[in-house]
Amino acid sequence: MSSSDKNACNQIIAVSNRVRIKLDPYFSVDAFVKKITRRSKSRKSDGHQVSATNLQNQRIERQDIQATAQWPSSELCHWMQNGSADLAWHGGSGLPVTTSVRPRGPHTSYITSLRSGWFDYAAEEIAGKALPAWGFRCAGQIARMLGIDNIILVGNAPVSTNIWTERHIPEVPLLCQQIAFSHKKHFIGVRNLQADKHGPLIHRLKNERFYAIPARIVYEFDFRETLEKKHSHLQRDRSALKRSGLQVNVLTSISPTQAAHLRDLYQAIYIDKHSALNAQYTAQFFADMLSFKVMTALVVQDADGRIVAFAMLYAVDDTLTVPALGYDARSSISGLYRLLFAAISLHAQEKRMLLNYSSGAGDFKRKRGGVARLEYTLLKAPQHWHSARSSILSLIQRYGQDIREIDLIAWGA
Repeated sequence: MSSSDKNACNQIIAVSNRVRIKLDPYFSVDAFVKKITRRSKSRKSDGHQVSATNLQNQRIERQDIQATAQWPSSELCHWMQNGSADLAWHGGSGLPVTTSVRPRGPHTSYITSLRSGWFDYAAEEIAGKALPAWGFRCAGQIARMLGIDNIILVGNAPVSTNIWTERHIPEVPLLCQQIAFSHKKHFIGVRNLQADKHGPLIHRLKNERFYAIPARIVYEFDFRETLEKKHSHLQRDRSALKRSGLQVNVLTSISPTQAAHLRDLYQAIYIDKHSALNAQYTAQFFADMLSFKVMTALVVQDADGRIVAFAMLYAVDDTLTVPALGYDARSSISGLYRLLFAAISLHAQEKRMLLNYSSGAGDFKRKRGGVARLEYTLLKAPQHWHSARSSILSLIQRYGQDIREIDLIAWGA
């Protein structure tokens, strides 16, 4: 092994120890080191020099591993009150995996429960339409009887939107194979996949008898290049932010008092106003995400320095997501949600990033230039009862393959 490879391995081991990653039985740092060693020897035996491009790719891969490894090791209940799942980290890049636990809480988050996301949440959103809402709840109970609550979600960090990179293409199917072998009574799922971005990964998962189920619409804003069209709503929001006198800062650390304040702002909007099925984050979640450098916090402050709105920023490669946000609905400052998005968009444009602004508030996002993208969840039936449940998933996939973004927008996405 070359000295550069040894140094890289030592860095990976150091990072792993520092953040206390829980590695699964199928993968260890030692195994990763041995794998690099074998590759190094193979290169020497072939008499080839490692090209500058390959070295750069390895450097990027190591950076990605370190970025993922920054997630601290913690029980999910310390971050989410309604996770109803165990969280562990697997594989060479520390893929997060959630495994459902019993008893299931009454408001289990859609992040860890497909039943909550697909049926219970939908029933809440159309509560004013009694018959369709009843139909979704009935479908949810049928899914429960079929065992959907026994679910393992691969690559599932405790955030609404997981971002996939090229290194996940070979790793995710392999990890899914291993989990399927050891958990024969569980459904196995992979969330947040888009056909245009993740075609190779979707193809490989389908070869492992996963089925692509249309899940939701997310909205993307591509600030990596100069905007070709100036959207009037966004321009007005940015002008309003400039006139407001509010200060925008990006924090990399917060005090316990500030962490509790962010939790309260988030809960007032996401939980109290919208749904208890959203992730019920704790103050420790906000504190840990910043102290371990997983995320930063964009905050909007008034003249007294008080945080009146905030957004958690989670960057993976050139993609930026917002796992949580909140604002003071009792503030005398009008339009805080619009002003907050203006600040987020300016930050993404300054960093030249693709902003994935998740789902919901579709009309608001489209008027500001958001492009609708259809997300799929790839789902595999338990091996123990594979035949009947696979037939159901196959039927859903067949009927869902013609669904397009415009169809779900018509339903209010």
